[in-house]
Amino acid sequence: MKNSRIQNVASHVFLAGLLLFFISFPACSNSLKEELSTLIKQKFPHATVGILVQDVDTGETLYQCNTHKLLKPASNTKVLTALAALYLLGPDYRYDTALSHKDNNFYLTFSGSPSLKTEHINGLFASLSQEKINTIKGDIVLDISRFKPPYNAAGITYDDLGWYYEAPSTAVILDDNKEVFQFTTPLKSGAPVQVKAKNSEKNALTLINDVVSVTREQEKQHCNFNIDIKPNNTLHLYGCLAQRKHPRTLQLAIPDPVLYAKQVIKKALQKNNITFKGKLVVGNTPEESRLVASHQSDELTTLLKHMLEESDNLYADSITKLLGYKFTGEGTYKQGVFAIKETLSRRTRMDMTLLRLTDGQGGRYNLISPDQMVILLTDIYRDKQLKPIFLKILPRMGVAGTLKDRMKNTILENRVLAKTGTMSDITAISGYLLTADGKTLVFSIIVNGVHGNIYAAKAVEDQILLAIARHYAGPESETESKQEAQPGIMP
Repeated sequence: MKNSRIQNVASHVFLAGLLLFFISFPACSNSLKEELSTLIKQKFPHATVGILVQDVDTGETLYQCNTHKLLKPASNTKVLTALAALYLLGPDYRYDTALSHKDNNFYLTFSGSPSLKTEHINGLFASLSQEKINTIKGDIVLDISRFKPPYNAAGITYDDLGWYYEAPSTAVILDDNKEVFQFTTPLKSGAPVQVKAKNSEKNALTLINDVVSVTREQEKQHCNFNIDIKPNNTLHLYGCLAQRKHPRTLQLAIPDPVLYAKQVIKKALQKNNITFKGKLVVGNTPEESRLVASHQSDELTTLLKHMLEESDNLYADSITKLLGYKFTGEGTYKQGVFAIKETLSRRTRMDMTLLRLTDGQGGRYNLISPDQMVILLTDIYRDKQLKPIFLKILPRMGVAGTLKDRMKNTILENRVLAKTGTMSDITAISGYLLTADGKTLVFSIIVNGVHGNIYAAKAVEDQILLAIARHYAGPESETESKQEAQPGIMP
């Protein structure tokens, strides 16, 4: 009887505890859902919002909104490019730029290496001096055959072509195919804007400057800064810039990288005291040519880390075309996209029939849903070999890349690893969040049709992630939660 009574009490305690667990957990979950839904309705009343948040280990859905809707992901597309490259090329892959020789001609074979710099070209020609070659009697042939046109992704507008982030993706990528200038705006409206190259020795671009200084209100209401592309790496700048106390730095694209490469080669020859009697021409490297010297890029993981952290379109374009070249023998956007889709469909659960991909950088023609992004990120997280590599190259909130200045000194700092996406009316962020209680969440937030300040929209993304993080933080303060054992997802 006594034992029975004890068992009775124990069972009641157990049932009460169980009931308390099931009551308290959904109530908390519903509270989070209500908070997020209210936030989205208030902050994005006219935009299309797609969100999916799941526990990466259990697959439990914690919040969802338009998860299957196709949306423009902007630079979230680079996640697909990076992962396809890791699968197809391997983390240790390096681009190779080669200088070879046959008869009287020398051949400089460009591989599309996105990190190639002027000093690397100088180094290649310095090797000729080391071999006591002081005269080139024949031609120097630039082999640019690896990448084919078009050299800009589909959907890129003319307005963007003069800017560094849409520099052409030829096999010749030298000094990021851009030049950096400082623009000084006089305080007198209508006065000419002063332009000065940051590196006076580079001289990649010739500028025709017709830009005038105006007030901020005049710029907002009456004029724009415009770039027209002319032959021979000449840019015509016209329109206006709003007055600022200090100079602003603008980075402009080099429209003809081959012409710039020829310029750099001539300087390298002079620097190394090599007499050149031939011509600089474009052609193909013969198979029987003898290798004189080569320059290898950093390993792929280093290039991908830069691409994801800085959201570098030129790196993404180069890697996309490289994937096409390696997969099909043709270095084009079309074949690169084919390589990305084929690789990811074979190695992950992504359904390529449920998305549209036209490039690897994140142009306007791409469409993807939050659930497909989450499927991809979940599969990579569960890949024991790829997971530690991928987590090392993702930007960290409050620490690096496009997330460096977001949510510092909050519970999210160093607990969110994610890729951002940004266009004039698009914002996105997809990745992982480690909660204070040790859970790893995978999420994708894509917002299209943003009206107003795009950075205000990004602040809403941060509010969404902060609400989720607080939900799992328990009674700890943000500071306490942040200082707890560092995330298990951190490599």
